[in-house]
Amino acid sequence: MNKWWWLLLIITCWTAAGFAIFDLQQTQNRVDTPLPTSAGRIVSLAPNLTEILFALGLEKEIVRVTLYSDYPPEAAKKPKAGTFWQPNIEAIIAARPDLIVTLAFEQQKNLAERLKRINYNCLTVNIKKVNDLFEAIETIGKATGNKLEANELVTNIRDNLDKLSALVGTEDKVRVLWVVQREPLRVAGHDTFINEMLELAGGENAIGPTLHKYPPIGAEQVIVCGADVIIEPSMQQKDLKEQQKNANQYWNKFENLPAVANERVYVIPGDTVSRLGPRLYEGTETIARYLRPELFEN
Repeated sequence: MNKWWWLLLIITCWTAAGFAIFDLQQTQNRVDTPLPTSAGRIVSLAPNLTEILFALGLEKEIVRVTLYSDYPPEAAKKPKAGTFWQPNIEAIIAARPDLIVTLAFEQQKNLAERLKRINYNCLTVNIKKVNDLFEAIETIGKATGNKLEANELVTNIRDNLDKLSALVGTEDKVRVLWVVQREPLRVAGHDTFINEMLELAGGENAIGPTLHKYPPIGAEQVIVCGADVIIEPSMQQKDLKEQQKNANQYWNKFENLPAVANERVYVIPGDTVSRLGPRLYEGTETIARYLRPELFEN
């Protein structure tokens, strides 16, 4: 679960990402320097940014991505520019980019400032919540000359989410404990995009308001939360059955918790639910299928 926790923090701004919670600054999506009139050569410094660029039809313009930029599959073949937390400025410069797209947290903001000083164009966007994602897509579309594609992408995601909300309804909310790490136990709190996805999928967070975005909790809080469903996303796509077996063994000690008593502890593939990006609908529908499977039988 440690690897997953880092990756979650990395993509939620990441989410999404030792297991310290980074409170990303509340900056607005903005252009740091005047942008080119066309896309040109683009460097993407986060996996969800890479997905946005691909979704806008800019795969040929992307010349560098960061580690873990693996969707769509073609993204994994792109040359790398370091990691999310530690981008390689030499690799970025060597790519001769016309545009560098970054996220609005301290390390990448500092890098963008350095690159601006040597006359590179940087676009910094903030993606912490669902509405941030829509704004970021539109901002990137405008900056790259793909405004129409960006508007269509946002409209498509919104329409699909509206249809899903209509399907799951507003009644009979399923209480969900979203586990990002077991040792020590950490869960998704309310001030996260995970919480937004749960609500869009017809669920509600079983954990009440907390000081931290991904708080540690103890056995007493687990018992009190009364979760109907426990979800553990996994970044390891292989051996999910073995991971499910381990999860069942861990949670069996809470035999009176509804999720355990009713055998509703799920280890799910973490790919689509871990990144706040263009696959937001796919991730939300995945969650909904675990919360209300009867709605999807036909």
